[in-house]
Amino acid sequence: MRMRKRIRPGTGRALTTMAAVGTVLAGLLVSAPQARAATTVPSWLIPLYYADDADGSHRACTGITLSRTRTLATPDCFTGRSSTDMEWEYDLKSGQLRGGSSDPRYRSHPAYDAATRRGAVSVAIRATPASYGKPVLASSSDTALYATGAKATFYSWSGLDLDDAPRVRHTEQVVLKSTASCATLLGRTLPSGTLCTVPAPGAPPVADEDQCFGDAGGALVGGGKLIAVSATRATGCVQGGVRLYTRISSYRSTITDWTRDVDLDERISGSVLAREPGDLIDLCTTNQQGRLEGCYVDSVGSMLDWEDDFNFLTELGDLGGDGKGDLLARTPGGTLYRIPNPLAYGEVGDAPKVKLGTGWSKYNKIVAARDLSGDGLPDILARDTSGVVWLYRGRSDGFLAGRTKVTTWKSYTAIAGRGDLSGDGRADIVARDGAGVLWLYRGNGKGGFAPRTEIGSGWGKYNAIVGSGDMDHNGRQDILARTPAGAVYLYNANHAGGFSAPRKLADTRWKKYTRIS
Repeated sequence: MRMRKRIRPGTGRALTTMAAVGTVLAGLLVSAPQARAATTVPSWLIPLYYADDADGSHRACTGITLSRTRTLATPDCFTGRSSTDMEWEYDLKSGQLRGGSSDPRYRSHPAYDAATRRGAVSVAIRATPASYGKPVLASSSDTALYATGAKATFYSWSGLDLDDAPRVRHTEQVVLKSTASCATLLGRTLPSGTLCTVPAPGAPPVADEDQCFGDAGGALVGGGKLIAVSATRATGCVQGGVRLYTRISSYRSTITDWTRDVDLDERISGSVLAREPGDLIDLCTTNQQGRLEGCYVDSVGSMLDWEDDFNFLTELGDLGGDGKGDLLARTPGGTLYRIPNPLAYGEVGDAPKVKLGTGWSKYNKIVAARDLSGDGLPDILARDTSGVVWLYRGRSDGFLAGRTKVTTWKSYTAIAGRGDLSGDGRADIVARDGAGVLWLYRGNGKGGFAPRTEIGSGWGKYNAIVGSGDMDHNGRQDILARTPAGAVYLYNANHAGGFSAPRKLADTRWKKYTRIS
């Protein structure tokens, strides 16, 4: 196994890394300084480390486990998404690096401002042992936990910025300050959705190494709930003991939505289903080079579905709350099912099913749009034959609430969307009219939409338009479009009400697929 060495800026020491995925550093990092006295942090708090092998930059921060495949972090914890960017794992007993992989995948809140630290929350897509657990997220009703003078505990994985130094658990007792006091202490007005703390009276002094390397993303816990995450820069330090945080209550629905927006293959962040002629279904993704993967009409599929079982299938996200992606399936008789983790069974018909309702044959269009109602749970839009569009809100128990009327979209020939397309943190929908014009409907976060805005014309050339999630791994949601000749185009949301120039993924490859969803 070939090894490469790079020098960290400012340390003057060489750190040995392995470019191969999953390699182990045990035995390579030696002569570690003696760790400080052990302290306790929540099991869901883990050390994170990202590095760019191309320029030698590196970031250490703290992560918060949300599910077995989603970790809450901060945007500047990451060095990038390329093949030279590495995401490392730690041994939690020794606190030292043990192995990693390239091409990290993550999403950051679209409102993130590096200068003010507004919206400083991200989600990383990575495997996390289920034994780590997850925190209880504070909500807008937890006003007492955010009151001025309220006591809380700050937890992080800190350490020295040295190649052989381990990360150690850090605990600190703090007190919440008022917005005005925070502005005075920090010398600037705090952006919305943030708060600050100071050390609790009588608390022991905090060592310098506990206020810099690894501080970003640390957890502020009060009343047994996660109330905020540290917004300290990943390359900066706490100033004068005053810690700045991002409020969980201000971003709770987005964080929950990130946790539930899980593909059937939970290790990826964007995919669609494509049915071959017959009973085979492909799970179409893209590889590290951005090329389509697993998408050939070749009698080899990701899943098997006997044609008389279901006449409609699409990815639902994690409505069941187990960290795994669900499949939404409808029978020809109109019964709707949620199928958890169908890839584990190979044949869709053999997988366990959760019945969601009957009478769904009356709908000619069903879209699993993720969270439209603002509670973080996946929702469904369904259009009946008269053109009325109904919203079915997802429930925390894995079922659906009763339907509510949203609007009437009888004239649209295509309706698609999965998550935030406009850049405001809320799920949106696109719809194509009979003239081939594509329209954006911005979600209002309450189950409805703002007035439509035109995206562009010429979309009549496509015979399939589908929301795909983040197929190009740049942190923004995409849509895919197919021509009758089988060409495939990827449109990346530009967060300005439209899409960037389309990127062609294939010339004729998808021609024979009977349905894309």
